Amino acid sequence: MDIESYSPISPMNYSANIERLNTSMASGSKINQSADNPAGQAIVNSLTTQVNTQDVATQNANNGINLLQTASAGTQNINENILRMNELAIQAQNGTYNSQQRNILNLEFQQNLQSINGLANNTSFNGLNLLNGDSASLDIALGDSSSTLNLANLTTDSLGLTGLDISDPANADIALQGLQLASEQIINTQSQFGAQQNGLSSSVENITNQNLNTLSTRSQISDTDFARAMTEQVRQSILNESSLVMQAQSNQSRDNVLQLLGN
Repeated sequence: MDIESYSPISPMNYSANIERLNTSMASGSKINQSADNPAGQAIVNSLTTQVNTQDVATQNANNGINLLQTASAGTQNINENILRMNELAIQAQNGTYNSQQRNILNLEFQQNLQSINGLANNTSFNGLNLLNGDSASLDIALGDSSSTLNLANLTTDSLGLTGLDISDPANADIALQGLQLASEQIINTQSQFGAQQNGLSSSVENITNQNLNTLSTRSQISDTDFARAMTEQVRQSILNESSLVMQAQSNQSRDNVLQLLGN
């Protein structure tokens, strides 16, 4: 007659649980394969895609902010040229200056016109010209949405400054009127750049908050709770050791029975 030992739970079950807990603690993740939590894995994958999208959107928005800061700096430099030209035009109106002196003032005036065109044509970001009309607008991808940045044309043609001079008081008066209009255009451009930069900064803040919430949700599903895992690891180890002892006792009892039958 065969005599078999019986254990309601095999020690192998506890060993598998301990191995799973060890893997979870080593990796820092509760889900190390789809079988660990199929539904949880699907959610984690979806959240990871969302996090990656938000990260790229934040990077895009920051690039847009850097572009606007570059454009704004170029605009400010052009504005400084216009302010200087305004001073020169007022000087040229003064009746105490002779023709030679006005010609010297006009020479600097013309140099400032050239400087404005140089700034407008050379202010760029990643190869994109920002202030000469080559790029009237561009879109910033923000994941599920986008933001359109409107740029400006600040060449002397667009500002209405081409051909102006201050070689005599009459021309200086015309130049002052043109400079006043150009100055208003510069002010509007600077305000527009500032508003667009604030809009992107607000988008970055919103996306960052969304990203933190998404990361927190993903962490709750996937990250290992070390305190709980350690407690469970100790419990499973105790159960495993108890099962081994019980198995050994059962085997010993079987051996005793066999010995009695043999006698």
